[in-house]
Amino acid sequence: MARVRRWTEVRVEAPKEAQEAVANFLMERGSNGVVIEEGKGQEGFEVIKAYFPPALMIQAPSISLYLEAIREFFPEIRRSAVRVRSIADRDWMERWRSFFKPSQPSRGIVVKPPWISLAPRDVIVIDIEPGMAFGTGTHPTTRLCLRALERAFAGEYGLLPGDEHRPYSVLDVGMGSGILMIGAAKLGARSVLGIDVDQRAVENARKNVRINGLRGRIRMRKATISEIGGRFDLVVANIDAKTIEEMRSRLMDRVAAGGILVLSGFSEGEAGPLSKDFRDGSFTLAEVSQEDGWACIVLRRA
Repeated sequence: MARVRRWTEVRVEAPKEAQEAVANFLMERGSNGVVIEEGKGQEGFEVIKAYFPPALMIQAPSISLYLEAIREFFPEIRRSAVRVRSIADRDWMERWRSFFKPSQPSRGIVVKPPWISLAPRDVIVIDIEPGMAFGTGTHPTTRLCLRALERAFAGEYGLLPGDEHRPYSVLDVGMGSGILMIGAAKLGARSVLGIDVDQRAVENARKNVRINGLRGRIRMRKATISEIGGRFDLVVANIDAKTIEEMRSRLMDRVAAGGILVLSGFSEGEAGPLSKDFRDGSFTLAEVSQEDGWACIVLRRA
């Protein structure tokens, strides 16, 4: 009988505003996946669960020190909100299966795991394999982006549906699981490029693209936006406010005339300053949407 592989599960309870910072910290420490769940205790809190392979030693005190270090920005965070335990590989998969259920983030899109079958309906179905947790459609920012993509392809922001003479081109910056670029392709994009600086994300996205039968329409690269040339009809970036601000000029440069820029991954409070920074005369604000304290900005290029 094969030896059962074990994983380290780290559970951190944190305010929603701190979720992105905590999740990024855990991924940078080597986590193979992060799950975000609604907190069942204090209102306004979420549970971040991260999973580490056996070769990596991760201990609660080091995470608690990090939480203490960011208390200046998130006063409600607590050092005591960390739990670490060992779980078997089969427990990991069972946890994913119990956590990841079909969801309908927008009126015409359903996201589901590959092992669940749905009766045909008048909706777009996106299959996401949650072996690594790069966006399964359950987080508000992912849902907001999918809704924005759906409205963009419906022409609600003024972007006309592509045709054989002017096909839709889409760039997904920080593709993660690939859910947004897969959604764009199924909504009608004929040319989609996804980029990410994390090789694990590229591999996870490639698997999901294959599951959805879209290998001929989606390209993936391990790259930064500085390494990408050309312009696209629609650019989407679901990252975080700081990173988006750092790549502001490069994001704007990648949007074609008359194109759409979709930004998310930040809180409602960060949406105002960001939208102001991106309105430089060539971009106008088309929409700001919110859900559970998170926001999504849609801008149109003249």
